Order: sequence, then C-alpha cells, then structure tokens
Amino acid sequence: MDARKRLVAAGYDEVACEYARLEQPGQEWPRLRLLRDLLARLDAGSSVLDLGCGNGIPALREIVRLHKGVGVDISKAQIDFARTNAPSAELLHADVMELEFPPRSFDAVVAFYLLDHLPREEHTRLFAKICEWLRPGGFLLFSIEPDEEPAHVGEWLGQPMFFSRFEAEMTLHLLRGEGFEVLDSHSHVQVEGVKDVEFLWVLATRPPSLARDPVG
Repeated sequence: MDARKRLVAAGYDEVACEYARLEQPGQEWPRLRLLRDLLARLDAGSSVLDLGCGNGIPALREIVRLHKGVGVDISKAQIDFARTNAPSAELLHADVMELEFPPRSFDAVVAFYLLDHLPREEHTRLFAKICEWLRPGGFLLFSIEPDEEPAHVGEWLGQPMFFSRFEAEMTLHLLRGEGFEVLDSHSHVQVEGVKDVEFLWVLATRPPSLARDPVG
C-alpha cells in the first residue's frame, strides 16, 4: 500500500466515530434514497458489492436486508464497526484496487464517497475491474466530487487526508470508455456537519450486449 492510501486508512481509523456524526437528522445525504432506488431494480437475493462500505450504516445494512452483501474498506476501524452493524455481510479489509473477484460475480456495485480518495490515475482501472465483476445488465452507483483535483493532502476532521479526482465530464468519459452506459448523472449538495459539499451521483449499467470482455 502506497503512502497516499496509508494516509486514507489511518485517517478513517481515527475519525470513524466523528465521520458517522456528519450526517445530521433532517439533512440526510442522498445515498440511502438512491441506493433504495437501485435495489428496487434487483431480484431478492442478488449479490451487491459495497466498495468503501465504512461502518456499514446505512448502505450495507440496507443491502443485506434482502440481498447478499459484500463490503470492502481500507480502514480496519470501519470494518470492525461494520461487523456489528451488518453482521450478515461478507466483509473485507482491503485496498479496492487489490481486490480480485471472478467475472460476473455481482448484480450491482456501489461506491459512496470512495473515488475521491483514490489516485485519479487508478479510476479508469477501477471502472474496468467493476465492469468485469458485474453481470451483464448489472448496475454501478457511485459518488464523486465534480471538480478537478489532481492530488491534494489537506486537513479533514482534524486528520490529514488524500483527495484526487477528475472534473465531472472526464469522469463520465472514462466510465463510458470502459463499456458502461450512463443512466443518470446529477449533482447534489449535501450538508456535512456545518459544511455544504457538492457531489456528482452516477448510475450506470453494464449493457447485456457489451461487445468485449472487460479486464480479466
């Protein structure tokens, strides 16, 4: 694991409890609503991969109500919380870029607030891996801040944290380049404690007629 990812892992280990308090009652973030819309498209018992699952609330806990959930996070503290909050899920403490799953393992993949913490040069490769892991017709739902940020280490919740991303149109271009069809993309400003933060939310699908096999 390189220094940037060690920074992310250590940061989330330290702020696991404080991060959970950022979402205030009455100012809920859109992830649960969008996740429920996605899960409604799936048959009961579908397999769903949650990349950057955090403490398992609310996403992974919602997933395992009716589906088979696999959660992955680079923070051991977050995974430990998720074992309590979503005990029926399969949980992996890992860097998402080091994951290996058989092709066509999942009906859906979600990645909430994850991509901003990956070096942006890895985003294309991650989209390719996800496309490989999805069954034809499967879905990807993810969020990312929409502005350009090549690489930056700043203070976040009192801890150093790494951020990196392309602007929104480039992110969508990279996604389509790996075979995805974008079903919806829109921006939403959410309140994190006392701060407004804008995210791009994207729902995409791996078309059943994808002409090529993704990475493998």
